[in-house]
Parts: sequence; structure tokens; C-alpha cells
Amino acid sequence: MNLRKQFTVAVATAVLGSGLAFAGSANAAAPSPTAAEQRVAHSCNYYGGTALTKSGQTGSAAVQRIKQVQCLINQNTSYPNWLAEDGQFGSATYNAVKSVQSHAGISVDGEVGTNTWAKLRAGVWW
Repeated sequence: MNLRKQFTVAVATAVLGSGLAFAGSANAAAPSPTAAEQRVAHSCNYYGGTALTKSGQTGSAAVQRIKQVQCLINQNTSYPNWLAEDGQFGSATYNAVKSVQSHAGISVDGEVGTNTWAKLRAGVWW
């Protein structure tokens, strides 16, 4: 897990823990969520296919695919910069896709095709 994600988990745990201290004994026994539970809580459910997704695509279907790419990069990779899940395939998303492709050992073209979709869904950690 990279430092950004470790920091996010630590902050979330601290905030949840401090809330428990003031919540009373009924909630004091509630366990803090694990990093895996937090990822599941924010699952990527924008798109489930493997259609080619790249910069310059427009329309509601493309927006959903691009949001899925952005979400998967945020949740399933070690990419150090958090992407806005805004459905815009701009330079930040393009650079993130290329970085993930490079770390996954697949062709680096900045486009999300079948191989890149598979790697994003499986997770790419470095």
C-alpha cells in the first residue's frame, strides 16, 4: 500500500476512533474498518465491460467508462496521485493509465483496452 493510501487509512481510523471515544459505551466495541473494507465501501460500479476507452471520447457511455478507469486507478493501484472521478479523460488520467500500464508490464499507449481493463480490475501494486 502506498503512503497516500496508508495516510488515508490512518486518518480515517483516527477519526473513527476519536468518534468512538465520545459516542458512549454502546458504540465503544465497534471495530474500525480495515483498508479492504474501506475499498469495498467505495467500490467502482460505473462500468463492467472492456470497451476501448481513451482520450477524446464523449457521450454518457464514455463518461461512465472513464469514471470506472479513474475509480479503479484510485482503488486498485499504487498510483500516487488521486484522480477526480469526473469522467474526463484528460492529461491526469492519460498519465495515470500510462504509469499503470508500465508497472503492469503491458503495452504502454495511454488507452484502456482489454489488457489494461484486466490489470486494473486485478490490481497493480508497486
